[in-house]
Amino acid sequence: MMALRLKARYRVWKAKRKLEKSGYSSWRVYRHCRDSNVHYQANRVSDYYCGYKHVYLADRKSSYAYSVVHDYGPGGIRFGYEDMRDWCESKCRFKYRIDIHRVYDDTFNDIGGIDFVYFAFMNEQDYMMFLLRWS
Repeated sequence: MMALRLKARYRVWKAKRKLEKSGYSSWRVYRHCRDSNVHYQANRVSDYYCGYKHVYLADRKSSYAYSVVHDYGPGGIRFGYEDMRDWCESKCRFKYRIDIHRVYDDTFNDIGGIDFVYFAFMNEQDYMMFLLRWS
């Protein structure tokens, strides 16, 4: 019994040490930044999500993602895409990803262009549930 506790404490310590050494604030940020299904050197959005089967672009005119849900005054605004992210965290069973990219005509452009919110899903069921709830 004592050996099992020591092994469990060692695994927790090892995971905590790995996170501290990596420099990321949480495991969610660590997994987001080290995703193997994303091609970080891509120039186009269609090439960026190489491992994800279903990609949803939130429309600028009618999407809930860009609306201000709550204004906390000086210090914070909560947008709709944060509610969508929280929904994905609780409901999605498989891998998903949420990114904001500055895009001009399907090409990444940091100088000009418009910010768009992209949702990418590995599983079709998660994608369909997302569409039923948010589009």
